[in-house]
Amino acid sequence: MGGRVAHYLKENDPQSNIFLTTRNKKSRKLPLWAEKFTVLDMDVLNEDSIDYCLKNKNIDVIIHLAAMNEIDSMKNPESALNVNTLGTYKLLKVAHSNNINRFIYFSTFHVYGEPTSPIITEESPTRPFHPYAITHRAAEDFVVFFNHYYGMNTLIFRLSNSYGYPMDKEINRWTLVFNDLCRQTVTTGKIVLKSSGKQYRDFIPLHDVARAVHHFLFVKPEYLKDGIYNLGGNCSMSILDVAQRVSSVYQSKYKDKSIDIIVKSDDNSVVPRPFEFSIEKLLGTGFTLKGNLLYEIEKTMELCEEFII
Repeated sequence: MGGRVAHYLKENDPQSNIFLTTRNKKSRKLPLWAEKFTVLDMDVLNEDSIDYCLKNKNIDVIIHLAAMNEIDSMKNPESALNVNTLGTYKLLKVAHSNNINRFIYFSTFHVYGEPTSPIITEESPTRPFHPYAITHRAAEDFVVFFNHYYGMNTLIFRLSNSYGYPMDKEINRWTLVFNDLCRQTVTTGKIVLKSSGKQYRDFIPLHDVARAVHHFLFVKPEYLKDGIYNLGGNCSMSILDVAQRVSSVYQSKYKDKSIDIIVKSDDNSVVPRPFEFSIEKLLGTGFTLKGNLLYEIEKTMELCEEFII
């Protein structure tokens, strides 16, 4: 997601000076797309490392996406607490000491826990129960703390399920629904669902995620202050729906090659009803969704072709 956001901002504002950070710059060759950016080595748990990356660089805004994913957070909740929560606090602290006054934080819609009503708004109660969501919810509070006590202009995105092609195939997120199904389709010629496929999710393309960041930085910067915004796609689909969309795009792109969708789970438990992840507050700032599901799936499949070369 960070790569897609950075790429979009650079394309639409070529004069902007964008720094990327990574924790493994020395151990990994940087991908070609990153060569147009200045890449810094940052450890969010080390204040000296953060300060080195922020000091005397005339940084106007930090877009904070660094966090352990949901799988690793479940495996090691203590590390998730350190990276996702404490790391966010340390980044805010050092940013403030370097007079960086604007901060965009990417949280997750999972902070709401199990929906208690058919519509989720920013006013809905948060009941996180997974370490990934718990640590993001705690990090949100530190973002609000720096806004309230230090006057930092902060914005929190509670992101739903983003999808779309990554900037390179080496990313460690091929477990995400769209990525996984596209990769299965291209490399195996079939789709295997390990669940009933009946679960509904709200999905938003990464193109719109990047556009939302651009919106608050360059189109409506006056809204980048105290705020929490649901960032979703107004697009609720079941996992089975997604599989069928991926299959349809594949058949069209690769000249009617048929794809079998295999549902391996015989789980007959009650599946929660679809819910609306409201983005009315976001739309109220003048933001609009473009939605480009077909393009994102096709580009993801093209990247997946590299796995079979």
